Amino acid sequence: ACTANLLLMCCFCLGTVIQLCDDDAQCTRLVGIHSSRGASEFVIALTASMLAVSLLVILLRTVTAVSAPTIRLASTGRPPVLELPLTCHFHAFISHTWGTGQDQTHTIVRQLQLLLPGVRIWLDVDCLSDLGRLEESVADAATFISFLSTGYFKSPNCRRELYAALASDRPFIPVYEADTTKGGASLAVLMDECRANCVDVAPAAYLSYYGPNQMLARIFGEVDPIVWVRVNAYQLESLKAITLRMLRHSPYYSPSSDRRTSTSTSSSTSPDARRVCQGLAELAEGVMVPGQAEPLAFSGAVTILVCSVNGRAPGLAEEVKEAAREGRGSIAINTEPVVIREAEEALQRADATPLEGHVVFLLYLNDKAFLDEDGDVARLVQTAMDRRIAIVPVHEQDPGQGGCPFRQFLQQTPQVLQRSPYKLYDTVAVPLYSSVEHRKVSLRQVLRGMGAVPCDAGPLERQWQLLLRRIAVARLRRRRGSSDAREERDDSLVEASTAHGSSTTVDAEISAAPSADDPV
Repeated sequence: ACTANLLLMCCFCLGTVIQLCDDDAQCTRLVGIHSSRGASEFVIALTASMLAVSLLVILLRTVTAVSAPTIRLASTGRPPVLELPLTCHFHAFISHTWGTGQDQTHTIVRQLQLLLPGVRIWLDVDCLSDLGRLEESVADAATFISFLSTGYFKSPNCRRELYAALASDRPFIPVYEADTTKGGASLAVLMDECRANCVDVAPAAYLSYYGPNQMLARIFGEVDPIVWVRVNAYQLESLKAITLRMLRHSPYYSPSSDRRTSTSTSSSTSPDARRVCQGLAELAEGVMVPGQAEPLAFSGAVTILVCSVNGRAPGLAEEVKEAAREGRGSIAINTEPVVIREAEEALQRADATPLEGHVVFLLYLNDKAFLDEDGDVARLVQTAMDRRIAIVPVHEQDPGQGGCPFRQFLQQTPQVLQRSPYKLYDTVAVPLYSSVEHRKVSLRQVLRGMGAVPCDAGPLERQWQLLLRRIAVARLRRRRGSSDAREERDDSLVEASTAHGSSTTVDAEISAAPSADDPV
């Protein structure tokens, strides 16, 4: 639109120049061009430039559209088939409350339109023309996406949409916002809100509604709600999960999908039945996006140190070790083992076995990370950093597992770990999610923080990652070494000042002592 407006303005200006340059004298005085021929040449040159710019913009947009990543079937690498039931015009209807879910649902719809060209999703700001036809709009979509956030079940219009989805027996795809700072809530809170508000008796959209237990069963009981995460690769996993559930209820991929007046037969040998079987096979491996987070593995031996009193750190280390095995089948990755060791034994005992390979300390951050009675976690973290061992902090996101805002860690962490030379939180903590689709990304981010490389990485990339690891270790040693030098210098200054103070005191005492000649 901006380019079109600019071209129109240029055309207007060029037309004005031509009109003013009928007379050479007038052209020189008003435009600054000495002849009408010069004005014509100027107009032709500028017109050619505008055409060239327009073609360049069209070319760039075409290249961008072609190279933009889109959702594809993991089994075939092809885009999925977006077939609609015969009486539906939308693939999904998205229901949300404006107060706490508007921004998130708009992002979901716009991103899906980019990742899934051709998808049609009913969104109120795009499609709503008559509030009285909400129920018809719900029935016009093949699936029903309910975005659950604080206040969703309190909204009368949201409940109307829910009752209409029940009446038309639409497949529910629940998505919920878990970030309380963005209008989210835990599933338990959302279920309580549903029980308290979905109590309408014989609503107009669904006269046979028999109470909140029916709503709870459809939203929370049939499938696990999808967690909406807005951050980078995690958001992509949320969008992939929504897409996968939409496709599973598509006529092309679902044998039980109602085609509504379609002419397909029930015979297992019919073309439609064979097509559905083929579709199910294609969808079995899920969907993917080129450039998404791929499996990683270590290119050498690695030792992971954990503290037994640091919450779920030992179990998380086992998950990280298992995730590293995903790349073991690649010939580009060394299959040397990943060893998990107790930090207390490895760092404090005199008879401990020497640490081997690349050593990292896995720090699990939740609301009790540094609240153990003896302060073992803080002590071991400090010891590890004194020994130039990299710390990999992981931030729990699930409130049920002690997830809390990051500012709480700043209040609980001993100040010595936050100040120089340690500066524990200079390293960005990896967010850890509980949902299956997001946890896989979290574990891969932890592996990357420990120095792992993509499974398909070539020799140059592996050497580059190894160089970055060495630079990080050298930086840690230099920072710690400069701190030790400062501490030694401070200690020497203190000793010198103490000695100077002692001698001054002695001199003062001698000078203050009474002399034999002094009068008594």
